[in-house]
Amino acid sequence: MKKLPLIACLTALVACSSENSNQKESVTQKQVEYEKAHGGAFITASIGDASNLIPWTSSDSASHAVSGKIYDGLLKYDKDLNLVGDLAKSWEISEDSLTITFKLREGVLWEDGTELTAHDVMSTFKTLTHPDTLTPYAGDYQMVTDAKVLDNYTFQVQYDEPFAPALASWTLKILPKERLEAEDINNSSLKHKPMGSGPYILNEWKRGQYISMRANPSHFKHEPYITQTLTRQIPDMDTQFLELKAGNIDSMGLKPLQFTKLTNGKSFTDKFNKYKYLSNGYTYMGFNLNNPLFSDKRVRQAMSYAINRKDIVEGVLYGQGLPLACPFKPGTWAYNENIQPYPLDIEKSKSLLKEAGWVDTNGNGILDKNGKEFEFTVVTNQGNDLRKMTAELMQQAYKTVGIKMNINIQEWSTFIENTINKRQFEAFILGWSLSPEPDPYDIFHSSKTGEKEFNIVGFNNAEADELMINARKTFDQAERKKYLDRFQEILHEEQPYLFLYAPYSLQALHKRIKNVEEAPAGISHNYIDWYIPKELQIRNAFKP
Repeated sequence: MKKLPLIACLTALVACSSENSNQKESVTQKQVEYEKAHGGAFITASIGDASNLIPWTSSDSASHAVSGKIYDGLLKYDKDLNLVGDLAKSWEISEDSLTITFKLREGVLWEDGTELTAHDVMSTFKTLTHPDTLTPYAGDYQMVTDAKVLDNYTFQVQYDEPFAPALASWTLKILPKERLEAEDINNSSLKHKPMGSGPYILNEWKRGQYISMRANPSHFKHEPYITQTLTRQIPDMDTQFLELKAGNIDSMGLKPLQFTKLTNGKSFTDKFNKYKYLSNGYTYMGFNLNNPLFSDKRVRQAMSYAINRKDIVEGVLYGQGLPLACPFKPGTWAYNENIQPYPLDIEKSKSLLKEAGWVDTNGNGILDKNGKEFEFTVVTNQGNDLRKMTAELMQQAYKTVGIKMNINIQEWSTFIENTINKRQFEAFILGWSLSPEPDPYDIFHSSKTGEKEFNIVGFNNAEADELMINARKTFDQAERKKYLDRFQEILHEEQPYLFLYAPYSLQALHKRIKNVEEAPAGISHNYIDWYIPKELQIRNAFKP
């Protein structure tokens, strides 16, 4: 459950739907005859701008979508979600599972032409785990008790006790020692002037408008075939859709209405392929558990019983998602099949609220307690109509049980930096997009409530803390599942989040983009092998 930023993620696509085979256009003979070619521009859109391009001090997907192409990790997930070497050509794990020794590839170059070595890995590790570094990602690496550079191409880490997510944690993006040691990481120029070893190099970042990148001709695998990319900031998805149809962008994540109703005509299917996957993420409403309104779990349970998740999936997602009960993806080994989403039960909701002391004493339709009415504001981000519509349905549902919910829509960067990171909210609607490693520690452990850390709601449960720690120490999957199953039971009881739904990722991609391969990891796993035939290279991304 490693965190990949909070939002709309093109790279966090998982588990290809069987329905997809009916949704792609058949490949014509002319398409088959196109030759692989370098060149061309790929243009997409994001609802929000990146915050900064240091991958382990930013938590939003807009930032990670860019930095993930600029930097490499020691390991990565392949198309089948198996861990494979990236900067590391091989690795060895000791018999007691406490030591991992990585052998790095030789001849990997930073974009300035200097060689990437184990010293860069060590500097990344030291900077990430330094107590002054503002990052939500340090926890996994603080488990390392000793780190060594054995030679220029050998890096070794040791642990005092078993740590099941250890290997997966080394998908960590590696940054250059020279830059890390020259500046304070919290104010580093790397935030906006990265120097990477990855497939792409930052070309230009015009805040609030676009980020352009160019292919790295020296990448250790090979230079990406598509030599220019541009991500435009378009906060409104309806505007994105108009730009897609007009040919001004090549790809976007479609809204369910767009996917199901507005993209079936010949004018669209002649130009675009559609892809549908159950995403590796979920949408939820989180509470400020330090707010007296939400400190009683009976209130949170009542609010969960007041919501019809099936109606939200049908009404908001047009059926393109699944109601959710916990933070793991349905169908994966960590998911507790015995837990079901809270059913709609208005009488149960009212009963729990009454038990908690909330009654309508003056007959105005709003519950009150100790002279204070049950009124709160939920905050979510601009540009995501699904979250806005979800909030509106929840607003109506709460009205039926005597709760007044207001809705505040904020611009993305304001929402993240001022509302979420500074904990200035009563409740919020947001989403997590997660890696295949089921490790809930950073999001739910009571120690992870610091500035810019991920326990945003302030969840604190001693048994849950112990279960998460025990799960991290257990390599045997069956035993680890026992801890995670019980952890999910506690979340289900405590309801620090109202888990709402797991949406499908609904992607549209222009047919000029070739060599797109569907897999359990989604469609972006082989993006450096995508290409645009010479005949279809129609524009320059650096001139938006």
